[in-house]
Amino acid sequence: MTAVVSSILPIILYLLALKMLDSFALVKWSKLGLCFGYGIICCALAFLLTSVLGMESEYAGFSIMPLFEEVLKGLLMIYLVSRRKIKFLAEALIYGAAIGGGFSLLENLIYLGYNSDMNATSALFRGFGCAILHIGCTALCGSLMLLILDRIKFTPAIVLSFIPSILIHTIHNLSLLQPEGQLAVVILLFLGVFLIVFRLGEEKIYKWIDHSISTDIQTLSAIKEGNFSATKAGMYLLSVKEQFSPEVFFDMICYVQLYLEAKVNKQSQMLLRQAGFDDAAGSIDEKQFEEKIAELEVLKKNIGKTGYMVLSPLVKDSANILSLSN
Repeated sequence: MTAVVSSILPIILYLLALKMLDSFALVKWSKLGLCFGYGIICCALAFLLTSVLGMESEYAGFSIMPLFEEVLKGLLMIYLVSRRKIKFLAEALIYGAAIGGGFSLLENLIYLGYNSDMNATSALFRGFGCAILHIGCTALCGSLMLLILDRIKFTPAIVLSFIPSILIHTIHNLSLLQPEGQLAVVILLFLGVFLIVFRLGEEKIYKWIDHSISTDIQTLSAIKEGNFSATKAGMYLLSVKEQFSPEVFFDMICYVQLYLEAKVNKQSQMLLRQAGFDDAAGSIDEKQFEEKIAELEVLKKNIGKTGYMVLSPLVKDSANILSLSN
């Protein structure tokens, strides 16, 4: 019973976390199921090669299993990222986690089946630690691949993407701590790494998109004239169009338009004040501005957490620009 709980529960928590983040608006169930099933197949293949066919698991005194398992899991990530089936870090993290989750599910069942005398507490912590390790390593590999594949050559990018996951997996397998300690270290490590990776990904898009007032005015004009696709912001959003329903995508475009209108108005007001026009506050209809803010809040709810996360590089300074304080 403990084996089943420690194997299944991490996957259930993973799916609940995705639901809370509204990530199912971004990912597809079919692709998620494919990744999960691929992870199970990877584990079955690793078990078959090592335990049944007797493949050597060590070379020159060092275990090669972390290398073998991470590369095996990462093959699908290489395909998805290189073929542009994955465009965003959120997708890389989700699909990578699904592969790792499938792998850990079968590995936990096999391991605990061979070690049925392990006490319930150790089995539970070991199961969670294994699940988080595989989920985190494959998600990390995929996200790094997405970040650097378009910056350097293919082969070096792939190698660099695998190195952190292989190192983490190798250190974990040394069993320097008790299962409880290993679980805590793995959780803290991946939380820190993923925060850094998310920040790098967001900054990459933010720097690519010009946020000057002249560009904002041009983008706003392009939206009104139906030429939004010709702008960098438009190209960015169109790259994710297929990930959202038509209704949600339309609300995302409306959000960008309203946001830019409010931002340009606010910036114009600030420029007038800097030029010495004290009555600049009266030059903008504050009632209309408040109505825009209220409409933005409604659109934000309609878009959902994932939709807004995708928009975040376009509306990163909304907290400052859309503030009603003078």
